[in-house]
Amino acid sequence: MGAGVKTYRLCTGGGEVGRVQVLYRRMGPLRLAWVGRGPVWMPWVAEAARRDALAKIATCLPGLALVQPDTVAEAGWMRATALMTAPSVAEIDLTLSAEGRMARQHGKWRNRLRKAQAAGLTIRQRPVNGDADAALLAKEAAQRKRRGYTALPPAFLREWAGQYRHATRIFTAHLNGEVVAFMVFLLHAPVATYHVGWSGAAGRDASAHHLLLWTASNWLADRGFSRLDLGTVDTATTPGLARFKIGSGAQIRALGPTLLPLPRFLRHPSAVVRAFPLAIRRNHG
Repeated sequence: MGAGVKTYRLCTGGGEVGRVQVLYRRMGPLRLAWVGRGPVWMPWVAEAARRDALAKIATCLPGLALVQPDTVAEAGWMRATALMTAPSVAEIDLTLSAEGRMARQHGKWRNRLRKAQAAGLTIRQRPVNGDADAALLAKEAAQRKRRGYTALPPAFLREWAGQYRHATRIFTAHLNGEVVAFMVFLLHAPVATYHVGWSGAAGRDASAHHLLLWTASNWLADRGFSRLDLGTVDTATTPGLARFKIGSGAQIRALGPTLLPLPRFLRHPSAVVRAFPLAIRRNHG
């Protein structure tokens, strides 16, 4: 992909306050540092500490930094110019009971779930196996090309599954002995993320993805996951997928916009860390 990735620990005098993953890419003589949906904070870190750390991150990274905070509030803490408006993501609250999550589903979505439950589908789940699942993943890649939507390249999932096999889960829907649909999830507790999915004609007729998502949500909730991230919601480019996500009972949340932090000499002194010294250290773990 012509890029490199590094993970850093954000440390203060009191220890680690969070982690941030940085994607580096060179464009001619310019080195770009991209921080997407970060940092990930330790749960006990107070707002004041997060504010100060965000103010300092861009000054600690080599090259030109572009930062997309995970929330609109965090974006407001930075002295920066907005380059792109904030996308929105759909998230299922797994701390709710199964009854509570079902109550949030839209009526048509819930009816399709009931249809799938009565269609004779068998749902199975296991970690992703890059070699054994190659044929299934190729079907998703062909579907992606045909429909014109974007996603991370197949090599990403192969690499993830190769290094963190048990941090993946593929849920497959079977009908008459054949796989008619599947969904892949990446596990990074306490959150899980929907990654890719595919459905053939028989799977679509049986509303298999409704049952797959419902089964996966219950499986994750039973194992203590608190949130399922279904990814961005784009009603203009992929309206059908957006309706599926919204209908599932997911809550829509705006992320922070993509920001270009102001150069150090243009920042007001109050934007620089005062409460504690911040160090960004490479994570070798």
